[in-house]
Amino acid sequence: MRALRAVLFDLDDTLLRTDTGAFLSRYFGALSQFCSTLIGADRLPACVLQACERMAMRAHPEETNAEAFCREFSALTGLRREEFWPAFERFYAEIYPTLRGEIGPMPGAREAILAARGIGCKVAIATNPLFPEQAVRARLEWGGLADLQFDLVTALENMHYVKPQPEYYEEIASLLGVLPAQCLMVGNDPEHDIVPAREAGMRTYLVHDGCEGPQDTGAADRCGTLEQLALALRGGGLAGCL
Repeated sequence: MRALRAVLFDLDDTLLRTDTGAFLSRYFGALSQFCSTLIGADRLPACVLQACERMAMRAHPEETNAEAFCREFSALTGLRREEFWPAFERFYAEIYPTLRGEIGPMPGAREAILAARGIGCKVAIATNPLFPEQAVRARLEWGGLADLQFDLVTALENMHYVKPQPEYYEEIASLLGVLPAQCLMVGNDPEHDIVPAREAGMRTYLVHDGCEGPQDTGAADRCGTLEQLALALRGGGLAGCL
């Protein structure tokens, strides 16, 4: 068994408690209003979602996700990248940070990250890279995690794959300079976090809230809370069980 050298953390509903439905309503409402001079407010959400779906469905190893999204969005709307991308960048810099609502940290999030750091592991935020880095950094701020050191934060601009593609996890390992077998993926979603990470050769930890164990584990190596993960990392009890 290879020594653990990197711990990857999913963000939403792993490190960050998120009401996804309520957030997406705020997000698309604000984005549509902000970009209404470019495209009708009633069309924009569908075009963004379609562009993301097409980006995810079509392999594009030669393009970043940002480049692929812009290509697909241009095809759907007839707008050139230079017409819409600067407006999107301003939205994420000026408006997105105001959309927090009730989003906050999950119990044990900070402790688990610090525990991984404390045993000398590299740490990555392995959130599905469908949003620009500015948006991911804002979410880290909402979770009280922005002051912590991360070796990689996956985002639209720096990744070529998305969840649940195993290549997404392989790319993270490559960027961190480690082997997949030296990585532990920590997440709450069996389909997006556990199964593809295992297919890539990583060890996995499925997070739950401690009230009730999950019925579907995605065959994770271990399941538990973030507090339990932090204790196991600090005590060295995790390595022997993965």
